[in-house]
This record gives sequence, structure tokens and C-alpha cells, in this order.
Amino acid sequence: IDMQYKRRMSKAQTPNMCRAVGTILLLSAMYLLGVYYSSSTITGQIAGGEGNGKGSSIPSSMIRSGKSSSECMVSFGQYNGHRYKSPGQTIGDGKCLVESKWMRVMQHVVKLTPTTPSSQIIEDWLFIDYHDRINVLVNDPADSSRFLVFKQSKYSLEGRESLAVIGGIIEPGEEAEEAAKREVNEEMDGVICNEFVPLGRFRTDVNRGIGWVNSFLAMNCEKSGKLDTSSMDAADEVGKPDTENQDLVSLSLDELKKSAKDGRFLEVQWSNTVALALLHL
Repeated sequence: IDMQYKRRMSKAQTPNMCRAVGTILLLSAMYLLGVYYSSSTITGQIAGGEGNGKGSSIPSSMIRSGKSSSECMVSFGQYNGHRYKSPGQTIGDGKCLVESKWMRVMQHVVKLTPTTPSSQIIEDWLFIDYHDRINVLVNDPADSSRFLVFKQSKYSLEGRESLAVIGGIIEPGEEAEEAAKREVNEEMDGVICNEFVPLGRFRTDVNRGIGWVNSFLAMNCEKSGKLDTSSMDAADEVGKPDTENQDLVSLSLDELKKSAKDGRFLEVQWSNTVALALLHL
């Protein structure tokens, strides 16, 4: 460190720098480590108190008082999906740490078994409520011996390309099969399938939640036009914004089997859906 420069720093600059560093560390701890702080402390740090008034990149209007257990400390939008607890294990309603319309991160108080002694209760069990989803492997309407998948990249795939089945969020008020029909029709530009074989409902993460995935095999498909989705409010549709760059690919049954065996479906729910569908073919 240049000691002469350090001596030239004014007393007004030093506290502001400390507050900025403190804010970064606090937010990092909250988001990455899940440490729960009182909302008054966070509000004071982010608003800056007697600081320079510039504040943080997160507006103070997103910081809630935390007086109600149903409200989140930080909100980027209201989460309207399913909210889960484990009967006999979750104690109370928990605390909501952060939410958006996509998900809600909760701090649950958990006893591992209904007979767990109170001295062994876990008070900082992080749990993610996330919208339930559908996955669909689609029979090719142009050739019933083939299947349609996507070749795509996704934000979490570290730059890699993957094969993928149809996937999407079950919007509030929808049933799983309704969502499957809508997603197939939207993503495959007017394809309508007359048979949806349910393959099962699966938890994304058995300890941390992250929603349930409903898998389907769609058969007897034809390209016959767009479904009427005018009753769905586009502004409230959760699954609309996404980071997708995808190409449609038609695979024979043998090619589909080889792709699954070679691990070309890089997301576990995609590979699960394809493997289960293959058992039904």
C-alpha cells in the first residue's frame, strides 16, 4: 500500500469505504451463506445511514420490515408458487429471507424425525420454494417413429451444449398436464399432442426443495395451430423470461437411446424424463 496516499485519505472517505465494504460482505453472506440478519440492520447498512446517500444497488424499498412471517426480508417481486413444509418436521412457518416471482428462500426450523429431541433441532435449515415444473418428451408429428428434442445452451451449463426436452413452469392455477400441453404448443410452434403419458412427479432436491418436476411422454402429435391462451395474463406469466438459445432436432428411437446413454441430456430432470419415457416405448 502506498503509505503516503493512505495518509492523504480524508476522514470522510474512510467511513464511506468501510460502509461500502460492509454492505458487500453483508449481502454476500445473506445470499451465499444464508445468514439471517434483522431487517433493521440490513436497512441501515443498505440505506447508508449517515453515508454519502448513494446507497446500494438494491433499493431500500426492497427491504421489508420483517414483522410478518409471511413477508420476506428482501423482495424482487412476489412469489405466488407452492409453499412447502414437511409435516411433523417443520416447526412454525419459518422466515422468508429473499423472494422473486421465480422462487422464495426460507429459513426453516427442522427436527430430523418426529421424535428428535429439542436439543437436536436445526434452526437454520435453508429451503427453496420454487414453482413446480413439467418436462415432456414429444413424439415427432412428421414421423411417429422419431422424437423431437432441443439442442440448446443454458445459463448454468458452463458454456456447454445439451440436448433437452420440453420444460416449463406450471403457472399459478394450472394443472400439470395443462402446463405440458401449453408448453409443447408454445415451444414447438403449434404442435398439439392427443396423448400425454404421465411418467411421475419428482422432487428436485430432497433436502432443499426447489419444486417438483412432473414428467410426461407426449404421443399422437400433429401440427394444427396455436392453443388459445388469451385467458393467461402475460404480465403474470412466470416462465416467459428465460435465457434460451435452442434448435429443434428430430431423433430416431436408437439415436434417442444413444444420446441418453452418452449423457447428452445434461440436466438431471431431462435425463430422468427421457429414461422413463424409453421404458414406456
